[in-house]
Amino acid sequence: MKLISIIFISTILFQSFLCKDQFEIISATGQDWKGGQKQTGYGTNYEINILTKTNSGHLVFDKLWIGKKYFEISCFQKGKKMKNNTFGPGDTVTIQVNDRTVPEPLPFIDKQKVLSIENDTPDYKGEALLSYMYKEKRHYIEIEEFTRLEAQYYP
Repeated sequence: MKLISIIFISTILFQSFLCKDQFEIISATGQDWKGGQKQTGYGTNYEINILTKTNSGHLVFDKLWIGKKYFEISCFQKGKKMKNNTFGPGDTVTIQVNDRTVPEPLPFIDKQKVLSIENDTPDYKGEALLSYMYKEKRHYIEIEEFTRLEAQYYP
């Protein structure tokens, strides 16, 4: 088991050097929030901004692990009306995830494809792990930590 962990961690480190040719993480932020009504719940909004060096035909971001949870993701460009996952070299794309806890879920609340599967969580040391495909090969890059923004409290 230790050998598998060492190989996996070595692969992640190698791939983080490899990703510099494909994209650069500009910022990664986390902002706690709490709703004013019990049904609203509370959580953390995460945002990752990425400067791409290739196009979306070669590079696809698909999962983000934060702790034991993973989120199926898509990226978009701010200011564009559609989340179409299409970008080119030099574009800045954004990934947003809301880790939301609702005490009593309302029927219309979408859990945003949040999956909690502890057995399938890869080993990583940072605060998050971003999974992506580059030319149809799986790669990972660790996000050491999210810059914490001031918490928001909604009425």
